[in-house]
Amino acid sequence: MKEDVRVYKTKKSMARALVSLLQEKDFSQITIKDICTRSLSSQSTFYSHYTDKYDLLEKMVKHQADFFQKEMAQRFVSIQHGNMAKVIELIIDLTAANKTEMATLLNVHVPSADLSKEVELILYNACYAYLDKALSSPTVSVDYLAKLYVANAMVLLNWTLQNEKDMGAIQLASTMQQYIFEWVQNGHPSVGTHS
Repeated sequence: MKEDVRVYKTKKSMARALVSLLQEKDFSQITIKDICTRSLSSQSTFYSHYTDKYDLLEKMVKHQADFFQKEMAQRFVSIQHGNMAKVIELIIDLTAANKTEMATLLNVHVPSADLSKEVELILYNACYAYLDKALSSPTVSVDYLAKLYVANAMVLLNWTLQNEKDMGAIQLASTMQQYIFEWVQNGHPSVGTHS
């Protein structure tokens, strides 16, 4: 069942208010009153949609994580081994669509709503599944490779959210991943080697 437009707009306004407040102060310092004042909503309206500020944050994180998960699942499966740049660029493009909200939520670390951990887990699971199928006899643990990929992707993601999309950085990250994956698969690097 679709939400009433007014309800949708109210929830969106409250979410935007929370993001705006998170850019000014820590989540622990934000009150329901702050959110309501910023979103021009009453506290009774807030409580008709959320049990508390944690509920609002959890729903925002879940929404972003679900969207990211869906997009990653569709794209990662279709990537050829040598084209990691497309996956990395996809990650950047997905987050750029909601740059302010993503950048803000990635820096909020509440145990029940940590988007950074959610994104890392999504990337890890997608990469692990891909590598487990793609590498016939890896010389290094697939778990280690997936964690290395996640670290590389998260550094690029956070850097891009603070700056702008940089195709040179994306290509560098892709080349690094390709080099590592080929080295693990073949037991030696083939990218950019000198005889």
